[in-house]
Amino acid sequence: MRQLTVALDGSGDFNCVQEAIDAVRVHWQSDTRILIKNGVYREKIIIPDNKTRIWLVGESREGTILSNNEYARIVGTDGKEIGTFQTPVLTMAGDDCRLENLTVQNTAGYGHEIGQALALYIAGDRVTVHNVSLLGNQDTLYTCKGRNYFRGCYIEGHIDFIFGSATVVFDECEIHSLRDGYITAASTEHYRPYGYVFLKCRLTGAADNGTVFLGRPWRPYAHTAFIDTWMGAHIHAEGWDHWDDPNNESTVRYYEYGSTGPGANQSSRVGWSKLLTQEEAEQMTPAHILAGIDGWNPNE
Repeated sequence: MRQLTVALDGSGDFNCVQEAIDAVRVHWQSDTRILIKNGVYREKIIIPDNKTRIWLVGESREGTILSNNEYARIVGTDGKEIGTFQTPVLTMAGDDCRLENLTVQNTAGYGHEIGQALALYIAGDRVTVHNVSLLGNQDTLYTCKGRNYFRGCYIEGHIDFIFGSATVVFDECEIHSLRDGYITAASTEHYRPYGYVFLKCRLTGAADNGTVFLGRPWRPYAHTAFIDTWMGAHIHAEGWDHWDDPNNESTVRYYEYGSTGPGANQSSRVGWSKLLTQEEAEQMTPAHILAGIDGWNPNE
């Protein structure tokens, strides 16, 4: 494995993260570990789709911070707003990449004049995120495609702050709602058996009681499941929202099993969501959900 070091004080191979990524050869078939020393790296970072097997590893989760403040309502040089997908602090488009032990933060804030402001945008397959904090407000995390595995992470936001069409397992993560809104906005394609699956997670929040929905469908066949998850009192008793379209009720795949905590109001959930059986829930393991045709198991 090749290793590169990034340090703000000049003691590493590079002073900024993007320079280290740029130094990796395209289509390189070996892992490249980029160790990022503690500090606040104010830059826009992109791992392009022709660079794979890159690991971004922070010196410490609290001390290594990747930060930027772009937001959707910024007017570009063409006189138009730049839009949601130009705002990420970090974009990971390469396959088999890893993100570990650091924080990614979009500091743009929130409100009508801000709109969407992404921290992390993943468009690669077999991407692993471990011990990472993602900080933002609206649209914090966009998982565009492929299979992703999050373990031991903290993700915060308030409106649709986990969204996209990828197949993703969130394993023992804390999902924190800053104010009223929606945790997920999945856009799972109809032919994919899984979208977002939360395993043994904690849903915490600073929002008022009963003001946060588990999800709403960005596309009709959205798939989201919460398995053995603790839910705070901020979770709305009905659980799910159809996004102003009752037709979505017949296509969405919204599931729960083993929910606990003050927000686990199973008897009050909308009738078009489903309570899984124990047998169904036991099938939802990272190895099973993420296997695909290549048998990927992120824990091996």
